Amino acid sequence: MSLEQYSKATRETAENLRIIDDALFRLMAEKQGVCQEILRTLLDLPDLQVIRVTSQSVVKSLHREVSLDALCLLGDGKYANIEMQKGSCNDDVVRTRFHAAALTAAYTPKGTDFVDIPQVTIVYITEYDALHNNQTVTHVKRCMQTSDGFVPVPDKEDIFFANTAVLDGSGKSDLLQLLLRRDVFEDAKYPELSKAMKYFKQTEGGRSEVCKTVEDYAKDYAAACAREERLDAIRRMIRKKYDKAAILDLGYSEEEFDKAEKGLLINA
Repeated sequence: MSLEQYSKATRETAENLRIIDDALFRLMAEKQGVCQEILRTLLDLPDLQVIRVTSQSVVKSLHREVSLDALCLLGDGKYANIEMQKGSCNDDVVRTRFHAAALTAAYTPKGTDFVDIPQVTIVYITEYDALHNNQTVTHVKRCMQTSDGFVPVPDKEDIFFANTAVLDGSGKSDLLQLLLRRDVFEDAKYPELSKAMKYFKQTEGGRSEVCKTVEDYAKDYAAACAREERLDAIRRMIRKKYDKAAILDLGYSEEEFDKAEKGLLINA
C-alpha cells in the first residue's frame, strides 16, 4: 500500500514512533542484524551470532499466553529473548521469571534430559530503572548461599535488565539512548540500528510497513479489549450464580466460559 492510503493520524503516529515502541520494534526485530547488534552490546559478547529471529512469537504456558517481542536463536543453539517494556507497573522481576520458564518449557522437546535443556537468556529493556539500583544494565542470576557468600549456579537461565533512564556514559547506555530516538540517525558504532531506522523512517516502503503495523496494532488492541470485556461479563454472571446454560444461551462460547471460569479460580 502507498502512504496516501493511510490516514493522516496513522502517518503521524508512525512518524513519531521510537524503536522502544511496540509497533516499530516488532518490525525492527525482524531484522537479524538489529537483534544481533543489541545482544552483542548489552551482553558483552562481540562474537555472538543470531541465526534466526521470530518477532511477536506466542508461547503458551498453563493458563497464560506470553508474547515474546524478539525470540532469537543463537549460533550455539541457545535462545535469547529481547523484550521492550514502557509501562512501569508490570511486576518486572516476576514477569521475567515467568517468561524464562515459559520459553524454556516451550522449546524443550518432550522427553529431553535435564542436562540438554536449552540455555535461555532474557534481555528486558525498560524506560525506567526496574530494579531501582541506578545501574544501566544488571545481570540477574540464580545463586546459592555459601559460607563465602552467594555463588551463581549453572541453571542455564540468565536475565539482563537494561534501562534508558540511567546514563553512565558507556557504549551500552549509548545504544539504549538510540532506542528513544524518533528521527533518523547515523551511528558508526551501531550500523544495523542506523540502517534499519533510515529504512523505516525515510523510504516509502519502510514507512508503509510502519503504517500498516500501526493499523494492525490498533486492531489487535481493540480485539483484545473486546475479548476481555466478554470474559469480564461472563465472570460477573458466574459470581451472580448464573447457570452455565443460561450464559451460553446469551451467545457466549464454551471456550469463553471455561477461560472466564479458570480466571476466577486462579484469582480466588
